[in-house]
Amino acid sequence: TIPAYKKQIEGYCSFVKKLVSGNKILSRRFYIVIPYKHTERHQDMKLIKEHLNLEKDIIIKGLERMQMKARSVTGLEILNLFYGFYNPESLKTQAITRETVEAILKNNYV
Repeated sequence: TIPAYKKQIEGYCSFVKKLVSGNKILSRRFYIVIPYKHTERHQDMKLIKEHLNLEKDIIIKGLERMQMKARSVTGLEILNLFYGFYNPESLKTQAITRETVEAILKNNYV
C-alpha cells in the first residue's frame, strides 16, 4: 500500500470513529469521493476508468484491513443519495428507480 493512502485511510478511520462515538447517528454510512485530475485534453475514457478503479480497489482494501465494510455505489444509488438530500420528503413516496431514469432519458426530459 502506498504510505500516503495508508495515512489518509487511518486518519479517516479515526475521524469516523470519533464522529460515531460522540454522536447518535441512525445511519452509519459514509462516502468517499475519489478525485481525478484531468491532465491531458483528449485522454482515453477507458484509461481514466481503469485508473479510478485501481484507486477504488486500494481504498477499499485499506478500509477492509481496518474492519470497515466498503463498496462502490452505483449511479442509481448516487442519484437517490442526492435526490434524498435535496428532497427528503419526496424520496419516501417517489424514489428514483431504474425505470424512472430510463423514461427521463428516453423522453429527453433532461
